[in-house]
Amino acid sequence: MEYIGLLDSGVGGLSVLKRLYEIMPDKNYIFFGDTKNVPYGTKTSTEIFSYTKKILEFFLTKNVKNVVFACNTTSAVAYDELKKYFSSKLNIFPLIQTVAPSSIEGLKNNDTVAVFATRATINSHKYQQEINKINPKINVLELDCTGFVEIVENRRYRDKSSIDLIKSKLDIVKKYNAKRVILGCTHYPYLEPIFKNILEVEYFDPAISLASIVKEKIGNEANGNNIEFFVSKNPDEFIKSAEMFFDVEHAELVQLN
Repeated sequence: MEYIGLLDSGVGGLSVLKRLYEIMPDKNYIFFGDTKNVPYGTKTSTEIFSYTKKILEFFLTKNVKNVVFACNTTSAVAYDELKKYFSSKLNIFPLIQTVAPSSIEGLKNNDTVAVFATRATINSHKYQQEINKINPKINVLELDCTGFVEIVENRRYRDKSSIDLIKSKLDIVKKYNAKRVILGCTHYPYLEPIFKNILEVEYFDPAISLASIVKEKIGNEANGNNIEFFVSKNPDEFIKSAEMFFDVEHAELVQLN
């Protein structure tokens, strides 16, 4: 049985799995949430590379052929190095590089697009680089949204401190008159209803575009109807946090060496 593998530091990548499952329900999926090391956004590139390499090695034992990096941070800081090790064994779809063209579709020269992302993704400037390869006249406003992942993972959606943090970032978006906000971390679509309550602007969920591209590339591979979930820590907490985006009945604990 052939699988499509998805990986993330926690529940955020389930937003990608949800989109994939909506348009490809006839596939087999394995999702790995590295809950032991969440959030990736505050880790070093060396640490992220090490975590992700172990997950990809685990995927190889599970007959995974296609891998979706359901994590912007991993795509930003580890993909280029990882593909040297795995390109002959796995077909990898890195999130940022795959969706960059569609993330600015419809924008004009001198328009501003804001990127909400983790510190590691922002420091890599990967979104800016990929967007400016396509159109160097698009202004890219990069915003470090450290803390957003913890809001989602710990379900602190209504805390005043959470709302204040979110509002502080959206105030900057408004100040620079950004036409679009890229939700540059797969946890952030969970917060989109809160974003929209505070500021009416166009929000771009990369998972939607990524799912369409993966479907186009994979075609008839990995046919089936099986979904398996694996985590590196606290499976029960993972299941609770997942409720908003995906119905996870069971998650198996796996310790990666």
